[in-house]
Amino acid sequence: MRVEECSIGKLLDSYPFTRSGRRVIEETGIKVSELTSGEFRPIIDDALSMLETLLREGERAKLNFRTSEVAMARYIAYVFTASMDKRIWRRVADSESKIFSSMVKLSELNLECIKDVSRQIDLRIIGTGELAKIISAQVLMPRPFKYAVSVWDYLRNSPRNDPNWVLGTRPIIRGYVLLTQHDVYRVIEETVENKIIAMVNKLSRNLDLFNPLISEVSDRLKAIEGSSPQIKYASRRILPKGDPPCITAILSELKAGGNPSHMARFALATYMLHRCVAEGKEKEECVEEVLEPFKHAADYNDKIARYQVEHLAGLRGGKKFYIPPSCQELNSLGLCPTNLGCGVKNPVQFIRGSTKVEGG
Repeated sequence: MRVEECSIGKLLDSYPFTRSGRRVIEETGIKVSELTSGEFRPIIDDALSMLETLLREGERAKLNFRTSEVAMARYIAYVFTASMDKRIWRRVADSESKIFSSMVKLSELNLECIKDVSRQIDLRIIGTGELAKIISAQVLMPRPFKYAVSVWDYLRNSPRNDPNWVLGTRPIIRGYVLLTQHDVYRVIEETVENKIIAMVNKLSRNLDLFNPLISEVSDRLKAIEGSSPQIKYASRRILPKGDPPCITAILSELKAGGNPSHMARFALATYMLHRCVAEGKEKEECVEEVLEPFKHAADYNDKIARYQVEHLAGLRGGKKFYIPPSCQELNSLGLCPTNLGCGVKNPVQFIRGSTKVEGG
């Protein structure tokens, strides 16, 4: 079944991270050097309007494009995003991914269409019936699970801060993780977010190509960034010295030869990375620092641990620099010794001199 037959072809054509969206952009024949000409001003205006709306309204944004070059307008919006604070990268990627997955969900696609959509974003999802044929075995699949995805794709594109998505909690058959209908939409959402972050990151390394365009709208971009609720400044307060109690407790458990949970290790590693970077050190140096306490764990494997910490630091994979789970989440998992008594919303706010917090 072709995507066109799934009543979703137009949606896919409007996103530059899909295969069909990239093709649409290529077919326009528009060159970067031409974008500053008056002829393409409507596309630039659409890109600016889209960016402003996404930052203001998030996943609830109603995007209205006046031109037919929607994929190109989105691409230019990502270019503008790449020139801004990295917190804005996350806001744009998160909002766009949620909007995209919601549209896919509303389309109520069948299995073949879901497979086509996933291929458009370089994600291979198959049905459990197809999985049974692949493994050449009569396997009775658990009823809620209609789909399957390879373990590698699952690890790359599953939610990082949700204990319900830890690989060990999921049914796995011959290298495939089983998914429910709801799971599929979530994996698609995470995949799209990762692709947007990767695209923006790549654009940020090539901004020289777009300098004339960015310079032309610099005042508007500064206004958009300055009014973004994604960057807020907390009132200054005197924080206790040292690390937050949750981090201290996890460190103590490790040093005593204990076996902290997956989420406890995630919280410790991400916190230590941010603390180290805040001290002005390079991420590569910080990886070595973060690995030290984990060497006390009985199950420590340097190769695996190093890869995981490098991934959390944004040195591998989608180049996402992860933050620790919120205090609310840590408390719900029994990892907050003070029962939310620290007066912060996230452990990173304990880092001395850190006054920026994420807005919603």
